[in-house]
Amino acid sequence: MEGMDGAVRDLAALTTRLLLHLGSDKTNMAISPLSFHSVLVLLAAGATGDTFAQIVSFLGSSGDTAHASLASQVASGIFAGENSAGPEVRCAVGVWVDSSFQLRPEFAKKVAVQYKAGARAMPFQDKADEATVEINRWFEDKTGGFIRDLIPHGHLDSDTILVVGNALYLRGTWLDLFDRDDTMDGDFFLPDKSRRAAVRVPFMTSRNRQLISCHPGFKVLQLPYEGGGNRRFSMHIYLPNERDGSGALVRELSSDTAGFLDRGVPARPVEVGDFRIPKFKVSFKTEASKLLRDMRLERPFRPSYDFAEMVDCSEPLVVGSVLHECVVEVNEDGTMAAAATEADMIAGFSIEGEEHVEVVDFVADHPFLFLVREDKSGIVLFAGQVVNPLL
Repeated sequence: MEGMDGAVRDLAALTTRLLLHLGSDKTNMAISPLSFHSVLVLLAAGATGDTFAQIVSFLGSSGDTAHASLASQVASGIFAGENSAGPEVRCAVGVWVDSSFQLRPEFAKKVAVQYKAGARAMPFQDKADEATVEINRWFEDKTGGFIRDLIPHGHLDSDTILVVGNALYLRGTWLDLFDRDDTMDGDFFLPDKSRRAAVRVPFMTSRNRQLISCHPGFKVLQLPYEGGGNRRFSMHIYLPNERDGSGALVRELSSDTAGFLDRGVPARPVEVGDFRIPKFKVSFKTEASKLLRDMRLERPFRPSYDFAEMVDCSEPLVVGSVLHECVVEVNEDGTMAAAATEADMIAGFSIEGEEHVEVVDFVADHPFLFLVREDKSGIVLFAGQVVNPLL
């Protein structure tokens, strides 16, 4: 990971930008910034001109080489196989091209060598539905069955030239397991200022010391996963003090992207008083092309010849859509999370300081944010918010 610190910081900044643009105080949400990153880097690998420049600028100031190196190392399995006792993390990249076209040799080499993805020929022109089923099976297999039918029936058709995708899967066990016998139902307060509505949800608890830091307006809990070696993963829960404070918290984190990686990371365990974390499962799916355009990534969605280095197609190419789906499930044993991102291309047209605290309460009984990251490198794999654990 040496030499890629800037790209990792850019990824953290992208995380806060995505949370800010997707955030709503009424819906649960989960995303994988790392999965988005993989697909965008793959698009950049086959782009030239203004489109290439805008994708690289969108990814961050570290530049295309640093981001390509980060995506390449993740695709090559830097998270896998280093410690059998650690979380299971899998990342896969897929490329599918219409049978009547071929990838340009240089792009095909990058796909195979840098991103460990074999390009597959697909009958988009004649049998788009069959191609959709096969690609969806790939996503389902690579995400442990969590992501099914990412691509809707009829989404791909005879105009589809190329599909690129990323699949990410994590299964981690808490270093300090929660006792199921201690889990009890309690009130989780919804962000309804007029009624202060609440729902009854199961809360996990523990009497053990916890990694918690306190800041003006919010607290941060770090829950490490079992494992060691060169990689250390954990979930970070950002809990605003106010019951309706998650939106303000996202805006605050977004205003300090440079310090986002380390801001709030607890330095040491503290004694806990009232300590409760809800069990939850968050599922989120979005067609992200409007989101990306709103975030000022526009060029890939305009017809141009900037993708001519990807496929031997004589017509201008354009990204037609970007689909993203993410699932994160948390219980007493740990976390299972998966994400998939797909971009399909068609021809010619577009549709403050930490406080010292001896005993800390941490009661996540109102909306909060969460991250799953590899702590030594700072790479953010998953992020989201929980507004209602029952949804």
